[in-house]
Amino acid sequence: MHEWIGYRPLIGEDWPAWAIMGLFTVCYFLLDDFSRFFVHKLLHEVPALWAFHKVHHSARSLTPITVFRTHPVEGVLFSLRSTLVQAISIAFFVFFFGKRADLITVLGAGIFTFLFNLTGSNLRHSHIALGYWHWLEKWLISPAQHQIHHSTKPAHFDKNYGVVLSIWDRITGTLVYSEKGQQLEFGLSRQRLPDEQNLIKIYTAPFFELGSVLLSKIRKKSKEAPNS
Repeated sequence: MHEWIGYRPLIGEDWPAWAIMGLFTVCYFLLDDFSRFFVHKLLHEVPALWAFHKVHHSARSLTPITVFRTHPVEGVLFSLRSTLVQAISIAFFVFFFGKRADLITVLGAGIFTFLFNLTGSNLRHSHIALGYWHWLEKWLISPAQHQIHHSTKPAHFDKNYGVVLSIWDRITGTLVYSEKGQQLEFGLSRQRLPDEQNLIKIYTAPFFELGSVLLSKIRKKSKEAPNS
C-alpha cells in the first residue's frame, strides 16, 4: 500500500476510538464471514475439493464435535483463508488508522463471535433443530438451517453454505429456510456404503479421488488437443 499510494494518509484522527474499533470489527467480520461462505461453496462445487470436504458430510449423526470432523487438507485451506483475511484486514486498518485499529471483544472473543455462540452456534451440529423466525433467517443462518445443509435429501444438497450471515446464500440463490419440526437424515446419501466410517479410508480415499479427477481432466485435454 505504501508503494501504491506513495505515502501513509492517517485518516479519522479526530474520530472517537469506539468509531474506529467499530468500523474495524464490522469490516473484519464481513470479510471473514464472506470468505468462509465462498471457500465453503468452492469445497462443494469443485470436484477436487469436494473429495476432501465430503469427510465432514459423511457424519451420520451430528454432535458439537462434528465441526472437527474434517480432512487435514480442508483444515489447511481454512487456515490459509483465515490468514489471508487477517492479513488484508489488519494491513488495511493499521495503514490508515495506525495503532488505534483494534477489535471490540467480549471475554477475549470478537463481539460477533461471542453473539454467534450466544445464539446457539454449538447446536448447528446436533439433533436439536433450533430455527429462527422466517424474517431472521433471511439474515442469519440458524442451527436448523445448517442441519439442512447436512441433509441427505437431494433438494437440500449444496444449500445454506453460510456460517453466520445468510445474505450470501440469498444473493447466490442457495438459501433454504428451516421448517418447524423438521426431521432430517444426515450423511452423504441415504444409502449406507460399506466401510464409509472407516478411519483409514476417510483419510486416504480423497487423495485417490483427487487423482481420478485430475487424470480425467488430463485425458479430456489430450482428446481436445488434436482438434484445437
